Amino acid sequence: MKKFIALVFVLTTLFSTSTFASKPDPTDFFAGKWKIMVMGTPNGDVTFATNLIRKDGVLTGQLKIVGDDTLPLIDITKIEDSSDKVVMYFSIQGYDVNTELTKVDTDNLKGSLMGMFEAKAARVKE
Repeated sequence: MKKFIALVFVLTTLFSTSTFASKPDPTDFFAGKWKIMVMGTPNGDVTFATNLIRKDGVLTGQLKIVGDDTLPLIDITKIEDSSDKVVMYFSIQGYDVNTELTKVDTDNLKGSLMGMFEAKAARVKE
C-alpha cells in the first residue's frame, strides 16, 4: 500500500511539474495595449497606440498614430525586451527610429525616441 501511495505521489508531482512548465509566462509585462506619447518632435507632440503581442516567444506589433485615421499602420520591425526595458524599432517618414522605454510602475513607462525626444507610455486598460 505504501508503494502505491508513493507511486501516485510521484506521478502527481511529475504531472504537475510538466503542466506548469508548458504554460506561457503570466508575467509578460510588455505584452498588451499601450498609448505612447512622444513630446517635442519637429512635428509637435505625437501619440501612438499599439498592441504588443508575444508570438513564438517574440514581441510583435504595429503602431497607429492617434488622431488621424487616414494614416497607415506602422510596422514595428524589431522589439528587444528584458524584464524592465523594451526597445521598439520602426520606420516613420522615411527614417529608421527606435523608442526605448523603461518600467516606471505596473502601468507606466518612460524613455525616449532616438535618445532625443522624451517619451512616456501608459497601459491601456479595457
